Amino acid sequence: MSTLTSDAASDYFQEIYGRMFPVDENVPFLFPTDDAELRRLKLQHLSFKLVFGSNYFGPLRSVLSEVPSGRRKRVLDLFTADGTWVREMADEFPHVDFTSVDIVPLVPHPRCANILGYEVYDVYNGIAEANDTFDVIHLRYSMSKIRQLPSLIRELHRVLRPGGLFLYGEYENEVFDDSTEDHTASSTAPYLVHASRLSREAFDRQGVHAYAFQDVPRLLDPECALWSGEVQHKGFINMIKDEKIVPAGQWPQVAHLREVGLITQYVCSAEVNELIDGAITELMDPGSRRLYAKYHVLYAFKPM
Repeated sequence: MSTLTSDAASDYFQEIYGRMFPVDENVPFLFPTDDAELRRLKLQHLSFKLVFGSNYFGPLRSVLSEVPSGRRKRVLDLFTADGTWVREMADEFPHVDFTSVDIVPLVPHPRCANILGYEVYDVYNGIAEANDTFDVIHLRYSMSKIRQLPSLIRELHRVLRPGGLFLYGEYENEVFDDSTEDHTASSTAPYLVHASRLSREAFDRQGVHAYAFQDVPRLLDPECALWSGEVQHKGFINMIKDEKIVPAGQWPQVAHLREVGLITQYVCSAEVNELIDGAITELMDPGSRRLYAKYHVLYAFKPM
């Protein structure tokens, strides 16, 4: 396994308005890839862990249970970002081998016996693994990193073993308010709503699926045209979908969700410009607003 030097890693990035972004023009970007983004990702991971009560949902534990043959099961963590999830999972499942893949080297990753590699390459040209390799594939909040979503889904299907589990999670990229009758926030948090719209437009301009949380389930369906040429193992089956509320602020009555809300209030004002001051005010001084975002999750299986 090769290791990137600091100089080699810096070749992946360019500075734009004082923040670091990927150099590769094939990689869409909205969020930067620097220390400030690393802090945001770690806080986001912590908030999701509080929402779910663990690092995963669905039947993952049973899928990763040890088998009499002694075969070590394998997990692919795609778009691994800061790597917190894969490290914690490798610690929890020492009998499982993990592979971490991303399109940029965000941070140096510590070595771990059952993490086979932290790989960096152009995922949009395909996943560098053999067919039917992984028992589980994990993909979360990745819509800002890939343009060719149908091609990615086909690649995930290719490298997943028959009967393997796909875990997916994505934000809805919209703001909601529990204090309004219809839960819309356009009148109570107009700056945040406007900021969300601008981010979706930025995704659209780069050819990104701004509504990936809706697109992915349709693409997984065996009846989708994406699988029309397949004879066996078409699409994904036994799909279960859910959505979780990720609160902004400490309005929830449930203790662990209040903690999530406190985390989501973390904003470093020195890192934002004048354009979004109103959005920050709405987050930091919620008043009677009960703001939240929706995080959509699903799991599905590759047919046997």
